[in-house]
Amino acid sequence: MKSLFKMTLISSVIVLALAGCDDKKENATTQQQAAATQDTSQTLKTENTTVQQQAATTQDTSETVKIEVDTTKEAYAVGASLATDLKNNLEKGQLELDNSQIIKGFSEAFDGKSQYTPEQIQYILNELTQRLQKEAQTKFDEKKSASIAAGDKFREDFAKQPGVKKTESGLLYKIVNAGKGKHPTETDSVIVHYTGTLVDGKKFDSSYDRNEPSKFPLNAVIKGWAEGIELIGTGGKIKLVVPADLAYGDQEIPAFGEDNPGIPPASTLVFEVELLGIDGVDQAAPQAAPAPASKTKPTK
Repeated sequence: MKSLFKMTLISSVIVLALAGCDDKKENATTQQQAAATQDTSQTLKTENTTVQQQAATTQDTSETVKIEVDTTKEAYAVGASLATDLKNNLEKGQLELDNSQIIKGFSEAFDGKSQYTPEQIQYILNELTQRLQKEAQTKFDEKKSASIAAGDKFREDFAKQPGVKKTESGLLYKIVNAGKGKHPTETDSVIVHYTGTLVDGKKFDSSYDRNEPSKFPLNAVIKGWAEGIELIGTGGKIKLVVPADLAYGDQEIPAFGEDNPGIPPASTLVFEVELLGIDGVDQAAPQAAPAPASKTKPTK
């Protein structure tokens, strides 16, 4: 049992080490995950569909996986399960270690013949954690620097286009259609169709792709979006270029699904939004799905 605990500990250490570079970043990651959960009805739909598919698959294959079980197979299954979990964690964290040494360490420790004392093993694992944290911080800083450079260049070019204006906060916008209806305020819930992309054109969210408009309160979305939507009336359309400090700041929104790139830290975001209606004002406005963007304060 002690050996099993050690393997579980190693796996846990790797997972924790890859989760962030320090306590602050871990908190940011928690906020990112919460934001991603609130932000995308598409994510929830995808997850629900996956769960349903898995449940159906389990039902369909329950008979085919049954085999005769004995203590030998039970022991093998425990080892295979531990190996699979550890292998998945290593691959997920893109961590390369000598597999032969992993197996050797497990085997020798399991037989009570470990080359190192428990204190030495803990020291080695602590050193591993610090190495992973440094590497994660380096990767994060590289992503952030690239995002800042790309965002600055995109905003500079966009600002030169005809019809583009800039607010005091730094939001860049171009009104495609001013609309003829009432302008929403920060206390209103709006019904919109929208597409959100990174400055390189990669799309991270779209109500058009879901073929369903979205409804959300303006006091619960990122600052740049809320400010921009108030500039048009019902029936209008606007293009927004939102600097990072009016979006998610240094937070990194994880990718989800094969076609979603996520949002790197310090990203400038680009939105094209149609204001279909204001909830409670435009009675003919269609029913809509939950909001795509959460008002999450950037973390440093």
